[in-house]
Amino acid sequence: MSSSNENNTGAPLARPTDHNHASTQQISVMEEIESMFEISDDQVQVLIQGFIDEMKAGLANGHYDQYRRNDLKMIPSYVTGHPTGNEKGTYLALEISGVDIYVCQVKLKGEGGKLAINQYQYKIPDHLTAGDDIGVLFDYIADCVADFQRRVGSTSSSNGAHHHHAGTPAAISSSSSVPDHHQQDQLGAPRSYTMAISIGLALRQTGLNRGSIVALEHGFEFSNAIGCDVVEALHEKFQAKGLPIKIVALANDSVCTLLAHAYQHPSTRIGIVHAAGTNCAYYDKVSNMTGLLAQHEGPELNIHEEMIINTEWCNFGTKHHLPMTPFDQQLDAESNNHGIHIFEKMTTGMYLGEVVRQIIVYLLDRHLLSFATDDDDCLIRIPYHFDTSYMYVCEADEDLDTLEDTRVVLEEMCKVGQTSLADREIVKKACELVGHRAAHLLGASIASIVRYMFDQGIGTDLDGGFAISISGDVYKDYPSFHPRVCEALKALIPDDMAARLSVGIVQNSRIVGAAIVAMLAEP
Repeated sequence: MSSSNENNTGAPLARPTDHNHASTQQISVMEEIESMFEISDDQVQVLIQGFIDEMKAGLANGHYDQYRRNDLKMIPSYVTGHPTGNEKGTYLALEISGVDIYVCQVKLKGEGGKLAINQYQYKIPDHLTAGDDIGVLFDYIADCVADFQRRVGSTSSSNGAHHHHAGTPAAISSSSSVPDHHQQDQLGAPRSYTMAISIGLALRQTGLNRGSIVALEHGFEFSNAIGCDVVEALHEKFQAKGLPIKIVALANDSVCTLLAHAYQHPSTRIGIVHAAGTNCAYYDKVSNMTGLLAQHEGPELNIHEEMIINTEWCNFGTKHHLPMTPFDQQLDAESNNHGIHIFEKMTTGMYLGEVVRQIIVYLLDRHLLSFATDDDDCLIRIPYHFDTSYMYVCEADEDLDTLEDTRVVLEEMCKVGQTSLADREIVKKACELVGHRAAHLLGASIASIVRYMFDQGIGTDLDGGFAISISGDVYKDYPSFHPRVCEALKALIPDDMAARLSVGIVQNSRIVGAAIVAMLAEP
């Protein structure tokens, strides 16, 4: 199995921390905690078999029962076909991620996956995140798209310069890899663009360009949002503003990650996002989607094709397939979504730092760490104030004589009292335990999908091997995370499978992937 990192952020595995300065009691307790975070072979097999069982159950139950019955929702994306890297054309993509809006023009040049990107970023104002009518949010999004169209249509915008237009949103950042002026048809009128949308809201998708909101996240609250058809709402706003844009597809982040990589690596069959949250999409045979086939009311589906499935694997683990520690159980009990998203809570950037913080508090309460926490400014006893990014720093701290970077995290970032070298060794070790287990669980989950796909004969005959694409801040920024995942994955699949696999880290995945979806959606 090979791995590639398109951002050149790979890091060697960090050296395990020794407790050179710890007391006998500290060493004993840390050994107990270490045993909690170890995953046995039996536990891995329970995870893998449970994951595959949930995949099959989700496919069998179908689209309309999936929100009730299964850990893995197995949502059909209605995206079929595979990019070759030779397609050409210019497409628009719209990404809504939290309160950030990205509008992008992607020019596919073919030639084995060459492309150019012209992108602007906008921010959703606080007063447009809640209210009685979600239409005001869609109206603002349409304003952002109109502003983008003006910028890429002017000769002065081709260099990525910023210009504020009165009455429209102001772009807060831009990037442009090529001057690409607004194209016109032979009569001089602006051409009509096709657009795909990657939106960070929970949708019930019933077609390639049909999806209604089933839940609001990221701090949004609109009383009329549930059941709103996103494409219809945006088309209405686009038409009102005279924008010649047709939305041809909806796609979530993991689908876009898969396709962004597939345009340059056509053997890609799995896409994963691992950041504050986590998700995975993969190609499956339409003939395996028995629940969808029984309930589908749109145009007839071709059972001989492959379609991308959005697993929504963040929720895996509610049926006790994951080896939770008392720290995981406490985190779940204190969370605002108790009992769900267990896999996410054990592996992602939203929660990993909090697991470490709970270990630190556990040790403090047993007087096994020497630093004081009674200062009013101290943050270590406040939930979610040991950021996951602190783990990156502590794990990468190679000055074992002082662990100065770990000291900075504890004393200057978390505002604890003076720390000893033993304290820092213990905190560094806690980060390693939590981070290593997260990578192990992620690798095991990927292995589950790879095993399923090979058993089903999906992607086994590709000339270019079998590629997996991964994006996300945790995966990109956490030293040692990528090699740990690859190590776990390789150990959990047969050698003949591992020999065919490659894993690549991708950037600009959602916005480029959405453009690829728009391309695939064209007749």
